[in-house]
Amino acid sequence: MPTLTKTEHPHQGCSRNRGTDSVIPTAEKSKQQLLIAGNGMAAGRLIDEIMKRSPDKFDITVVGDELQGSYNRIMLSPVLAGELKHSDIIQKDSKWYAANNIRFYGGARVTSIQPENQSVKLENGKQIGYDHLVIATGSSPSKIPAKNQHLAHIFPFRTLDDVHTIDQVSQNAKSAIVVGGGLLGLEAAYGLAQKDIKVTLIHRSDWLLNRQLDKNAGDLLRKVMHNLLIDFRLGDEITQFNGRDTVCSASLKSGETLPCDLVVIATGISPNAALATESGIETKRAILVDDFLNTSSANISALGECCEHDGNTFGLVEPIWQQCTTLADRLTSDRLTPFSTKPVATKLKVSGVQLYSAGEFITRAHHHEIIMQDPANNMYRKLLLENDRIVGIVLFGDTRDGNEYFELMQNQIPVSKYLPQLIFGQHYCKIDKTTIPSQSQVA
Repeated sequence: MPTLTKTEHPHQGCSRNRGTDSVIPTAEKSKQQLLIAGNGMAAGRLIDEIMKRSPDKFDITVVGDELQGSYNRIMLSPVLAGELKHSDIIQKDSKWYAANNIRFYGGARVTSIQPENQSVKLENGKQIGYDHLVIATGSSPSKIPAKNQHLAHIFPFRTLDDVHTIDQVSQNAKSAIVVGGGLLGLEAAYGLAQKDIKVTLIHRSDWLLNRQLDKNAGDLLRKVMHNLLIDFRLGDEITQFNGRDTVCSASLKSGETLPCDLVVIATGISPNAALATESGIETKRAILVDDFLNTSSANISALGECCEHDGNTFGLVEPIWQQCTTLADRLTSDRLTPFSTKPVATKLKVSGVQLYSAGEFITRAHHHEIIMQDPANNMYRKLLLENDRIVGIVLFGDTRDGNEYFELMQNQIPVSKYLPQLIFGQHYCKIDKTTIPSQSQVA
């Protein structure tokens, strides 16, 4: 097969998916060659934004590790629990790419970038040229320091393939361990518990969702999850897994040993920046980008979980969607819409429990704390005030006023005259919003 260069694209119009070729009309030679390395949610959203603005400007090629194309990773838990099928969360499969004249290499990976001649090399040796490259390689599951992680039946919880494998093994499992008390860990635990498996969740912090909730809300979440037949070992961690070839137990730092037929590790993510680092593109924790998602190399951008902006990396969809808007504006029309890292509200739904967190969530000495609790109905509200402004929001069980509080926090509206009714929400406390700037004023 001929090598592809910047100006030579003999296979334009072919969508390849490991042996399945869908021929689509040949692209116009005048189109710019846009290559996207990665086919996750960020890449899928970027394509949507580009097509919405200028559907005919680019000849687009997408290269991604996963065969399925772009899918909603947020919905992996319902798939594991059997509430949804794999096909229900697919957003862009190979047929979609073909129908939209986009070349798709599924089950493939970019192994190196040659910025000097604007091309990339795939793991099979194939070379593809570009006029502009977008790196959207996402992230990988974080590692834990436990020994013997090579044993069979120890899995990450990150992809549809992970879910499929876990589902297969779980059919013969009686007990499972989930490592990680963040959102992914809770979702994995819930999914396995729905299969009538005895599940124990291990988390090294003293309460669940410790990066979004305070201890009161975290303890309330534990109570709700325990009612779903999930056990917990908090403030503890695994030192080693035991078994000859397949895991059969886990030894904890506390000295306890727990039997298990299956282990799911869901302790967070690490940005996939190695491709950029090895290609001479500037990185720190992730790929460094400016306000317009440019990397240090000309004609190369990055977005999503693999990039770092102003010292921040990203795991929530809202800032990544904002990045897609910024990049699509620049690529399609040279419109400069700067991306900035702003406070983001975390809206979580764990096993039917509504959670909302924004800003600060741990009470400090300089805060004025307002709390309302209704443990019998699993409801908890906390507002943190500083200098008469809301600086933190934690809502558990009833999140209806989350957006209202967030708007007050974002716009730094004085709230002292609305106390003490403020904690009860807008139904009991009507806020005068004439002092809140309009979106055009904020922009």
